[in-house]
Amino acid sequence: LQPASKTRSMTRVACLVLAFIGAALADNMNGDNYILANPNPNSKTPYSLTFTDEYFDVYSPPITTRYSEVFWTMMDEVPLPKEIVERFNNKVMAITGYEQDQVFKTENGDVGVPITWQYNHHYEAYMVGAYSSVETFKVKPGDIKRDGHAVYFRNDLVGLKNDPRANSSIPAGQFFSEANGGESRHSAHGPYPPSMVQLIDSPTGFKLQPMQIDTRNRDYNGSDFRPGPLPRNARSPPNASYSGLLECPCTTRINKTIEVQYNTLTSGTCPTLLRTAEECFQGAATLGQDIISNATITDKTQPRGCFVMSKGTSFTAIFNNATDDGATCGSSTHVAGTTKSLVELTVDLEATSKLATITMTGPATVWYGVGFDATVMSDLPYAIIVDGTGTVTERRLGDHDAGRLLATTVKVVNNSVTSGVRTVVMTRAMAGASKDYYSFNIETGTNINLINAYGSTANFSYHKERTATSLSLLAVDAPTCVCDGGATGSINGLKFQKNCLPEPQGDLLREHNPTCDIRDYQGGLHCCHHQWFLLDADQEIPEPEMTYYMKFRFYFQEYKPDYHQNLVRFYWQTEAHAGEYDVVKCSADTPSSQCVQEISAHFTVADMLRDCNTRTGTSCTGTRKNGINLIYVSGHCHAPSCISMELYNADTGDLICEVTPTLGKGTGGRFDEKDYIALAPCLFGSEEDGLIQPQFLSYDTNLMSVKRNNNTNDHLGEMASWQMRGVMV
Repeated sequence: LQPASKTRSMTRVACLVLAFIGAALADNMNGDNYILANPNPNSKTPYSLTFTDEYFDVYSPPITTRYSEVFWTMMDEVPLPKEIVERFNNKVMAITGYEQDQVFKTENGDVGVPITWQYNHHYEAYMVGAYSSVETFKVKPGDIKRDGHAVYFRNDLVGLKNDPRANSSIPAGQFFSEANGGESRHSAHGPYPPSMVQLIDSPTGFKLQPMQIDTRNRDYNGSDFRPGPLPRNARSPPNASYSGLLECPCTTRINKTIEVQYNTLTSGTCPTLLRTAEECFQGAATLGQDIISNATITDKTQPRGCFVMSKGTSFTAIFNNATDDGATCGSSTHVAGTTKSLVELTVDLEATSKLATITMTGPATVWYGVGFDATVMSDLPYAIIVDGTGTVTERRLGDHDAGRLLATTVKVVNNSVTSGVRTVVMTRAMAGASKDYYSFNIETGTNINLINAYGSTANFSYHKERTATSLSLLAVDAPTCVCDGGATGSINGLKFQKNCLPEPQGDLLREHNPTCDIRDYQGGLHCCHHQWFLLDADQEIPEPEMTYYMKFRFYFQEYKPDYHQNLVRFYWQTEAHAGEYDVVKCSADTPSSQCVQEISAHFTVADMLRDCNTRTGTSCTGTRKNGINLIYVSGHCHAPSCISMELYNADTGDLICEVTPTLGKGTGGRFDEKDYIALAPCLFGSEEDGLIQPQFLSYDTNLMSVKRNNNTNDHLGEMASWQMRGVMV
């Protein structure tokens, strides 16, 4: 605990004494390094970014790594200084900002660890109160309203059952993760404008989840940077001023498994084309049909990309190299398809008669059945069941139970048994009799997810075996397009999951950014997990280990209920919602001055809200009023390609905030490592305090984010996050 002024209005004599003792009033922990992105040009007195409040320091547990090692895990909780815990027991602390560094602890005090030795990819820091704890939750695709760095699991503060003030809106814990990467040491995290603070009830501890990458060349001891060994997939050019490891390149230590999904289309055109003849023929082979031949053509009168054509009951797979848009898919009134799983199912649809012919084949003496438009029983699908006597029933299945028997709408036209196998042919209207029945659709329903099973008894009961499958319906006597439905898979056994949004929400899908598809993924968070090494399998990991600490300094005031306002967190990604993206190298004939990659995102203020109690969740924005005022607006991007981030009110065209990185010059000065960045935030408040007034943003306000990068070279795992704090008004 370091003493400093107890209020901003202390006498000059007292200030001098405390400054001598704690040196807090003379300078910030990180020196006079901070600037604003939006200084008020009309202010006679610029807003001061020098902290003057009381403060205390907190260190993480020791971090020990070897070269190329990733350190990314939730660390053990560290108690806050005893004096702080006792002073704020059952009281509220008002945090006015913080500073962050990474240091060696020495006999002569803290010594900074260069960012070229240990790259701070990002951190998530938590201050825990007496009535909160940090818990881990599984990430759902698209759940990015608090932070976008989580890949499989995220952490959040939760309230404890013994909370005596559970209905209070005062947070029981706090979260700190703004400008939270390599830019953090040189970027302002306050002081917030007067009265604007992060509140916490009864603070007791500190928890940190850093993501650090060891980039220190063990064979070089000079003061400047020289890269150590790199994997073959690193994208940094020769003699780069940064280590290619900081972009998390996938290495030969990575085992990637890929499962490609294919969709069929009998009208319109494929949203995403298969790119090669090899992909086309592989995809056609998965459709469950009899593909008798493959062909490659260049024909503007046929659909582009991949399609199949029927020849009686057989099909030919065709890849069309034509570059211009040709014919549309299908144009047929007749589609059919077969899938062979535990149950063999054939569906034949005639648009003219609006009739579906369904053929099901399974064991003759026990029940079997198929559920439509489902991957699990909890989808509660419509199902057709054939029992061991050949009786056909229709049901609405329950969640792991038999569900409800439905009125019969199918007409059995043939029921035969051959060699212990029963085949039932039935017809019914394509349109379901009610919402309980599945409706077939020739134009939009040509890819049907199915569950199928059979039992051990004649009567319908618990299944003996069950599985999921799918059915593709193909046009008869017309081209059926085979489209790229994306790919799933895993990296080192961990599921690859992305949620790249379409236009206008984001650009990555339209631009086919490699980060969205595991087939193209070359580096980033999915190749960069805790204790993974970023060298190839045939490269020796250099010794020795390095041990250091993450350091945080928190500034605070005594809470005044009629004065202080709690700042809630607002978050969005320009790379919506991928969490990262690749900067793709410009073409060789592009002048270097024009090598700029731009992405954009469109969203609303309401998209950033999370309607829950601010006491029990760090991403909760609390009770809705009329809109928000943004007070602190910070970007997050990585060295060395980040050029700018811009946030606009899309309804008015007004620029809310522009963040332009300041690049280090490599002078040897503090935090001046060459080409590593500092990000100045935008700060809004009273003009009397030297700030620009915040814009009121209603919940339906449309926002637009624009991010630019230098793409003279490729870069992996870049980010474009807005990490903001504000108030509901």
